[in-house]
Amino acid sequence: MAQDDRRITGEIAELVDDGFFAWMATWKAQSLAARRIENVMRDRAGLSLTWGEVLSRLGAADDNRLTMNELARQVFVSRSGISQVVTAMAKQGLVERRGDPDNLRITYAVLTDHGRAVLRNSTTTFLEAIREHFARHLSPDEARAITDAMNRVTRILGGTPETPDTTSAIENLHRVVGADPEGAEHHR
Repeated sequence: MAQDDRRITGEIAELVDDGFFAWMATWKAQSLAARRIENVMRDRAGLSLTWGEVLSRLGAADDNRLTMNELARQVFVSRSGISQVVTAMAKQGLVERRGDPDNLRITYAVLTDHGRAVLRNSTTTFLEAIREHFARHLSPDEARAITDAMNRVTRILGGTPETPDTTSAIENLHRVVGADPEGAEHHR
């Protein structure tokens, strides 16, 4: 074996560890679950996961609008990619583009009333699909361990971790879909 081959073999052997297997397991499970959830969303709500995420991010934003750059950042899509998504969603009447009169270089994506209605009608479908194709396969302890581990990685990589607070999540989802939470049962 050539010296270069031995070096590469040694480097590979050193890098294949528990962290590698955790990455592979996380990536595979996320990919498979996302495909299933996407199929449910397309079949029942007529939305891709990306479209659903765009609607929910706009629904959560002040004035139901975000700059295109901020929307791209929050949805983890490139700027050109988010432009294509917003254009397609605008053709369906879910969002619209609006320029900033004070700064012509800024364009906002804005949730329309139709987009709000679609978001409202698709949220429980999304949550049910997550439960069916992901959450039901985990014990509560496993779910908390995954959340803790992925939040640590997210924080280290400069992202905003998910806060596992059921009451806040329910209140936020009510706000996002424009539902009146008065009288709604809250669970901790």
